[in-house]
Amino acid sequence: MNNLIIRMKEVEDTQKFAEYIGKHIENDVFIALTGELGAGKTAFVQGLAKGMGIDGPITSPTFTIMNYYDSKIPLKHFDFYRLETEEDLYQIGWEEYGSDGVVVVEWADMFPRLLPPESIYITIEKEEGNARKFHISWNDNAPQKIIKEITDYAACH
Repeated sequence: MNNLIIRMKEVEDTQKFAEYIGKHIENDVFIALTGELGAGKTAFVQGLAKGMGIDGPITSPTFTIMNYYDSKIPLKHFDFYRLETEEDLYQIGWEEYGSDGVVVVEWADMFPRLLPPESIYITIEKEEGNARKFHISWNDNAPQKIIKEITDYAACH
């Protein structure tokens, strides 16, 4: 597993980082987000969507489980927080929506068996004030173009 740490000072930095990724995103990218409540998972998705050219409000799908945003490359935003079993996810169409396009899952650690081998794992850790520490990991199956963009961003920030 490859690892990288990036520190952000403000929520806006989280969104700028994610927006940068969104501008370089390609089809079939799976991002597994973890972190405590209020860590910035939804802020990350908001920035990603902006970078992908998606307008409108981006909200956490805590109660709906999945939000779908149509775009040149569709964004499928899942939140596993309220799910009790994997079966709950299959009942809402995980097999159909859990691949193709860009899939981002908040609370991905709840059902790790469902995460594909090409996943990019991002754990957001709260630090002092509004600062955040991003632990990013991936294996050799991850889309290398996006990994290159992430590592390039980290080198410059």
